[in-house]
Amino acid sequence: MYLVVKNLTLFTIWLFCKRFTLYNREARQIKTPLIIGCNHPNSFLDAILVGSQMKQRVHFITRSDVFKKAWVRAILRSVNMIPIYRIRDGKDNLGKNDQTFEECRQILLRGEHVLIFVEGFCKYQTTLQLPLKKGAPRMFIQALEDGLNIQCLPVWLRYSSFFSFPKEVDINFGTAFGKEILNGIDETGARMNAINKETGDQLQVLSEMKQQPATSAYKALLFVPALLGIVTHFLFYLPVQQLAYKLKGEIHYDSILFCMIAFLYPVYLLSIGIITCALFGLWWALLTVVLLPLLARAYVLWK
Repeated sequence: MYLVVKNLTLFTIWLFCKRFTLYNREARQIKTPLIIGCNHPNSFLDAILVGSQMKQRVHFITRSDVFKKAWVRAILRSVNMIPIYRIRDGKDNLGKNDQTFEECRQILLRGEHVLIFVEGFCKYQTTLQLPLKKGAPRMFIQALEDGLNIQCLPVWLRYSSFFSFPKEVDINFGTAFGKEILNGIDETGARMNAINKETGDQLQVLSEMKQQPATSAYKALLFVPALLGIVTHFLFYLPVQQLAYKLKGEIHYDSILFCMIAFLYPVYLLSIGIITCALFGLWWALLTVVLLPLLARAYVLWK
């Protein structure tokens, strides 16, 4: 399920984002156990986008309240989501975090990655929210005690907007650091502070990096394909957009819209392909299924 969702995400980024820019993309290749410390402006879309870019398997620390329903919990666990319990979830549940950190420990021992939102909460924001929480340092120190060559990678996400479509998205990867930042520091609290300081310092720099807005020298040439993209997709997009707005609740609108497009657009293409095949034959159906995403992309670039 994880690989299916990852590939759907990569395809949907192509449809959803006018510009999708990666800074220091070499960081995606890290193979050692890794804690990804990320800002958190846009609900679970943040995890989806960052996780899709990493070469190693990523597991995601996720707020526990979304795991309440059994069928939702099964889906989330199948795509490597791990619940974390906050004080608002009840003091009696905080003890369950020991199990969460033990699961993360086992993941790192396998050489895989854990993504954690170091600000500790999700909020529409474009600046770093301090102080950083202690979850990432706790995992980092435990991994050192286990003898792992653990690294931490700060990552900053920036969105051109939290409501408009299409999006411009920047993922700025920092520089991975390891136990070298703890040289001469023995006390646990001081170690945690050193880890958070390095993470915070890098995130601050990454948050100030600006990429050029998307431009198209061929916008006039895209007008007709973009218009065809509107005509062929408005019966799909408008209902999905309205439903995403109604379902968003406490989850950010972008995340719901992105996931609905990711899972429903292939169904839309398949339906159009079947209808076209029945009316005009297989080759016309295959041409239609290839052409429709290209027209949708033309609209995204033109807009």
